[in-house]
Amino acid sequence: MSQTVDQPENPESPTGLSRRHILMGGAMLAVAGAAYARMPKRRFQNIDDKTFEAMFPKNFGKWHTLPSSELIMPPEGDLTAKLYQHILTRTYVNDAGQGVMFLVAYNSEQVNNVQVHRPEICYKASGFDIQDSKPYDIQVSKDQVIPARLVRAERVSRAENIIYWTRIGDDFPQSWTQQRIAMTKANLEGFYADGLLVRASVIDNDESKSIAVLSSFLQELVQNSPPQARYIAFRA
Repeated sequence: MSQTVDQPENPESPTGLSRRHILMGGAMLAVAGAAYARMPKRRFQNIDDKTFEAMFPKNFGKWHTLPSSELIMPPEGDLTAKLYQHILTRTYVNDAGQGVMFLVAYNSEQVNNVQVHRPEICYKASGFDIQDSKPYDIQVSKDQVIPARLVRAERVSRAENIIYWTRIGDDFPQSWTQQRIAMTKANLEGFYADGLLVRASVIDNDESKSIAVLSSFLQELVQNSPPQARYIAFRA
């Protein structure tokens, strides 16, 4: 007796693909295309080293530069190279002999966990105790206040008072959480935000005096920086 073989309800096409497979494939391509279209794009072009260094004047007003021997630097390694395309360090001193240590770090593209490190991390890694860290609005010009952060770090007999801010895209987040939100916001708007850290510090036990010196320094720096630096660092 011959045996009857049931035929499938949806016979395959000559190419071996059923109609269902073709429809599923088309849907997956549509989803992939939509995801690609929504993928954040680079917004800012890289800045070459010479241009970046020239953005921040070596001498201005009553301030001039000295060798940067005492700055606390970001941890070395491959991650630092990904975090920052540029790290500029200087020590400035004024006519009264007051010194300010200055660091600015920049990357044109913030992606996932490769983002600006907040200074509390670097100081802790260098053996400092963070005695205080709080939001602080810095008046950098008559018309502009930048949301920054005031930090006091101590190690043995050294007390360092720090004012810093981070800029992610057009935002100035004062905390790690705000920084992540700023990155997400930029991604939802369709681009990768650039990221910048500006940090100025004074070694002095007198916190009030240090804040006054740092505020004066940053105000003069903004006033004497070229337009590109004012936009990159201060959005001014």
